[in-house]
Amino acid sequence: MEIKDFNYFEKVMISVIIVTFNSENFIRSCIKSVISSFKRENYEIIVVDNCSNDNTVKILYEEFKQVRLIRFTKNKGFAYANNVAFERSKGEYITLLNPDTIVTEGSLEKMAECLSKNDDVGMVGAKLKNFDGSLQLSCRRFPNYLNVFFGRKSVLRNIFPGNPISKDFMLENLDYDKLQDVDWMMGAAVMLKRDLVEKIGLFDEDYKLFVEDTDLCFRIRKAGKRVVFLPDAVVFHYHGASVKEGFSKAQVYHNIGMFNFFKKNFIRTPIMKSLLYCGIIVRLYFVFLFSLLERVFSYIYRKEI
Repeated sequence: MEIKDFNYFEKVMISVIIVTFNSENFIRSCIKSVISSFKRENYEIIVVDNCSNDNTVKILYEEFKQVRLIRFTKNKGFAYANNVAFERSKGEYITLLNPDTIVTEGSLEKMAECLSKNDDVGMVGAKLKNFDGSLQLSCRRFPNYLNVFFGRKSVLRNIFPGNPISKDFMLENLDYDKLQDVDWMMGAAVMLKRDLVEKIGLFDEDYKLFVEDTDLCFRIRKAGKRVVFLPDAVVFHYHGASVKEGFSKAQVYHNIGMFNFFKKNFIRTPIMKSLLYCGIIVRLYFVFLFSLLERVFSYIYRKEI
């Protein structure tokens, strides 16, 4: 559907929301890239700091006077921080951006234009790239009881990297040069319409870290709106810069998030809930075991060298 009044799009405010936690190594270049990406002046940047103990806040105060900063004295989670920022934002288009990203020129305006031209699109996501120029697989199918055990960092995908379940779940054969509908996308660089967020809500705060983007896309699709991948909007992303490899608290949060997602959207009986809980425990056990074995073999290899 073509936009009725292009001047309207030019005047619409875009809100860019960035949630930080110990992001001093990334936040400066991220905000500079956002500012330089815009040709328009009608935008705002809101940063919510989740109780960082590094120089993130100092950088924001001293170098970016135009940024609206919200500081928390306690980390209440990624979902809560984004929701607070949304409530204080003014834009008709809401951009959710990770601090470990670099936005290329015009990308955010292309995303806004896509939303403007299509009434049935609820969310649009950018093409994510690594800093060596390689592609990040940012689109996925919705998880089900089988493919949840074959995700990006799962033990089974590490053991059987070419298995068809992982390939299908990770959409490894997706044409990332084509504009298309997807189930869900990583929330590192996405944009939504304000009126949709006011209708269905932004992030569910039961998700402290991870899977909140899956849940949001699920609700968007349930509301009859499309989730669209836009290859013309390119954002470079460090991907996991603040998350440790191997077994960590992040792994626990991710599995808790998956449990909450299934419990919220699919579980109907106490028996199913118990089985899912046991499955998540087993999954965490194998993640821990696999990570431990990796460390042992790495240690032995270094000793031999």
